Amino acid sequence: MSAIATEISARVCDAEGAAARGDGETVGTGAVSARVPLVVQTPGGSVTLLTRNAQESLLLRARIDAWLAGSADDFRDVPLAEGTAFQKACWRACCSIPRGETRSYAWLAAEAGSPRAARAAGQAMRRNPMPIVVPCHRVVGSGDWIGGYAGDARQSGPTLGIKRALLLLEAQSTAVNSRAS
Repeated sequence: MSAIATEISARVCDAEGAAARGDGETVGTGAVSARVPLVVQTPGGSVTLLTRNAQESLLLRARIDAWLAGSADDFRDVPLAEGTAFQKACWRACCSIPRGETRSYAWLAAEAGSPRAARAAGQAMRRNPMPIVVPCHRVVGSGDWIGGYAGDARQSGPTLGIKRALLLLEAQSTAVNSRAS
């Protein structure tokens, strides 16, 4: 396991705690459906995935632990969160980006069916409730611009360390897996 993977760990918050903190969303006629946060700690900060229930959170924790150790899990069987049709199309397209590779916001927009909507694709990534599962860290800007992460588009923003750490982790594990095969 790489040094970065060793530094990255996952922990699950319980559903009652999530509901008590207000980590839920309004659905239907005003009922609140609690989302269970799965917090992934990285050297640069934490990333929160909002899962539907405690069971899904526990299952994802095991899969993310394996992913951090180098598993090639693409998480395609995990249901997408609620979102607009365009957001879901962007999230599905993002899931098709292979581990260790990146694509541009323009590519993502084209794959989602709106080739001129690169900024909107960026906003879909910003609203991604399941980072790592929908690997928005693999989407970068054109040229040398790494893009934002977790809603922070500042190039010196604190969350870019997370994006860089995830990209480095994938690059390292992809290189190790390539040499092993």
